[in-house]
Amino acid sequence: MPGRPFRFIHASDFHLEMPPHGVVEIPDHLRDAWLDAAYAAARRVFDVAIAEEAAFLILAGDVLRPQQTGPRGAAFLAEQFARLAEHQTAVYWAGGETDPPEAWPATFPLPEHVHVFPRGRTAEMVCMRDGLPLARLVGTSRDGDGAIRPAEFEPDPAGLFSIAVAYGSVEPAAVQKRGIHYWALGGRHARVTPLSSPTMIHDPGSPQGRCPDEPGVHGCTLVQVDGQGQARPSLIPTDRFRWLSERIAMDEGATRESLETILGERIRTMLAASPNVDLLISWTLGGSGPLVGQLRGGAIHEEVLDWLRVEHGLASPAAWSVSLEIEPPANLPAKWYEQETILGDFLRAIKQYEVNAAEPLELDAYMAEPHLAGALAAAVRIGDQTARLHVLREAALLGVELLSGGEPPGQG
Repeated sequence: MPGRPFRFIHASDFHLEMPPHGVVEIPDHLRDAWLDAAYAAARRVFDVAIAEEAAFLILAGDVLRPQQTGPRGAAFLAEQFARLAEHQTAVYWAGGETDPPEAWPATFPLPEHVHVFPRGRTAEMVCMRDGLPLARLVGTSRDGDGAIRPAEFEPDPAGLFSIAVAYGSVEPAAVQKRGIHYWALGGRHARVTPLSSPTMIHDPGSPQGRCPDEPGVHGCTLVQVDGQGQARPSLIPTDRFRWLSERIAMDEGATRESLETILGERIRTMLAASPNVDLLISWTLGGSGPLVGQLRGGAIHEEVLDWLRVEHGLASPAAWSVSLEIEPPANLPAKWYEQETILGDFLRAIKQYEVNAAEPLELDAYMAEPHLAGALAAAVRIGDQTARLHVLREAALLGVELLSGGEPPGQG
C-alpha cells in the first residue's frame, strides 16, 4: 500500500568501550582525540539523525559494554537520547553481544521513546507520526547461539513498510520472499549490503574504524523511503580518524627525493578526499631498484618515516603515518637458490612451502609449551594464503640477511 515518505538512521557497533588500537605510538597532539574517538563518532550519528530530521534511529547492537565504559557510557547515551526526544525521534535498539537488554544500568532509566527489543523472541512495534502509522519494526536482541531465524519476522499484513532489526547475519535466499522491506542488521565493523532487491539486507558497520584492519570511510546509514516503499540507503561519514592503506611502487631509478615527492602528493590527494578527518596511514613500498634495498636495511627507512610524520602528521587535519613497510620481492635471484650452502638449503625449503600452498607451516612446533595456548600461538597459525606468502617471503629475506654474512649471496 502507498505510504508517506520518511527517513531513518541505521547504525550499530559503536563499541564505546573500545578506543582505536593497533599502533605502536600515537603522537601527543592526537592523544585526546584518539581516546575520545568512539564517543565523537557516536555523537555524530545522533547529530545526523537530528540534521536529517529522521523519524527514528535504529541501533543494531554492540553499542557499548556498560561494565567497561562505566557511568560515562550510559550517561553519554542518556544525553543523546534526550537530544532526540526534543525532536520527537524514536530509538529502536536490538542488543548484540556486548549490550543485552539486561546489561543497561538501572541508574539510567531509558526514556519512553527508546524501545529495546527483547531476547529470545521477536517483538513488533509501529512507529507513529502525527497519529498515523509510518513503519512497522520487528526485532529481537541477540540470544543463545546468536542465529537469526527469518521465519520469526512477519511483515505488516496491510503492507506498511516493514523493517527487521537484529544482530548477526542472514542468508539472502532465506529472506527474499518474507515480505520484509529492509533488514537492519548489526555485528560487522565494515559496511555491507548482501542483498538490495527485492528486499534489502544491510549492515552499516561501525561509525569509527578501530585499527588498521578496518580501513576506509566509516559512518552510519541514512535510509530514505519513498511513497512506494522503495528504500535508498546512503553512507553518512562519522569517523573521527580514518585508517588508510597505501601502496607505492618504485622503479629502478627512484631516489629518496622522488619518493618523498610521490608520498607528499599522495597525502595531499587523500586529505582533499577526506576533509576534516585525521588520517592514519599504513604505507607499503614495493618495486625494485637500489632505493628499495636501502629502505629495507638502512637508517633511511626511519628517516623517511620521521619526515612523513613531521611534514604531514602535525597539521590539522593530520595525516599521521602509522607505519612504513617494505614489500618483500616476489622473486630472489635464481642463483641464490642454486648454492650448495646453508642459505641455499634454506631458500629451497622456503620455495617448497611457496609452491605447495596446502603444506602446513606448523610453526607452533617450535614454540615453548607455555605459549601453545596463548595469543602467540594464535599469531603463528596462518590460514590466509596471502598472509602465508608474505610471511614466507619475509622469512626468505631474513634468511638472506642472517646467513650471508652481511654480503650479497654468491659474492665475497
